[in-house]
Parts: sequence; C-alpha cells; structure tokens
Amino acid sequence: MHTLSTRTLSALAFERGEEYDPAMSVTPDLVEALSLIEQARPVMGDAGPYERQRQAARERRERKAIPDWFSAEDLLAAPWESGRAQLV
Repeated sequence: MHTLSTRTLSALAFERGEEYDPAMSVTPDLVEALSLIEQARPVMGDAGPYERQRQAARERRERKAIPDWFSAEDLLAAPWESGRAQLV
C-alpha cells in the first residue's frame, strides 16, 4: 500500500466523522478502512436496455456506411478497357 498524504488521511477521517492529527498515530479503525479500500475493485455490470439498444443502432449505422477502402471510381471502366474487361 502506498503512503497516503496527510490531506488524504484528513479527508478520510473527516468522512468517517473522526478528527485527524498528523502528529498522532493513525487509529486502528482508519487502518482497517484503508485496508478495505485498498482491496476494492470497481463493479462492472452489464449494460442496461437503453445502452444495448444504443449500441445496436450504432452498429447498424456502421454496417450501412460505405467502407473507407471503397471508391466509386473503381466501378467506372477506363476508356481503353474492352467490354469484357469491364465486366471482369
């Protein structure tokens, strides 16, 4: 666990309703709270129905979009190409 600044320790103690004096040792309750905070991980839930619908609509728009690699000039035949070469 990295060393917290006195400002952070003071804010944590204030949230817990305690007084924090940097000259005094840290209370056992605060040490326990810090150890629990250190082990905490963010909770990641599934996307809600609105978010799933929004993502599906975005994917549909992306599928309908013309790809970047496509060029309309590729469909036009060059003047020197014969009729058969235009179809191939």
